[in-house]
Amino acid sequence: MSLGAVDSVVNHVPVWLGEVGTARADRGGWSQVAEFASLVLDAGWAWAATAVLVGWLVSRHTHPAAGLLRGAAAGGLTLVFATAIYYGMDVLFDGGTWWGMATRYWLLASVVLGPALGVAGALIRRPGPAGTLAALLMPAGATLQMVVLPPPSDSLMAQPVRLTVWVAAAAATVLIIRAKGRRVILAASVRLR
Repeated sequence: MSLGAVDSVVNHVPVWLGEVGTARADRGGWSQVAEFASLVLDAGWAWAATAVLVGWLVSRHTHPAAGLLRGAAAGGLTLVFATAIYYGMDVLFDGGTWWGMATRYWLLASVVLGPALGVAGALIRRPGPAGTLAALLMPAGATLQMVVLPPPSDSLMAQPVRLTVWVAAAAATVLIIRAKGRRVILAASVRLR
């Protein structure tokens, strides 16, 4: 839920520094740092990853079916609250109304997609292909977004963000495959005993 607050804050750094009328490429160092964070936090994959992470966290130490239900509820609620907080912070900083078209659109998206993403997080705990595919969802989604909907080219931070996301997604993929592979080997050795 703090995702919404942090995202709104980093989006407003150039405003607070008086650099809104300045071209993105000509802004100062703090605005560039905020731009990097903003390009990551504003990405759909980052919000989706939050719902997946929460679904994974709440499904610990539960029966698999209960874990899926918890994951669905937590994923949806997390995105709803993060969205509400994001637009609430924007109202505090900019004025205006909270219940605009963008708020309604993203709240609806949170209600529709949040539960599915939370379930994906809960599925990560499952052994076999289902758990592996669920774990690979976020690295794949982040990579896909960098190809289909890359950061705007007028930003000096566009290329560093793309490279950071691609490297992080590749590293996460390798770590996931290694971890899931170790579990399979461990499970096989336990069965052989």
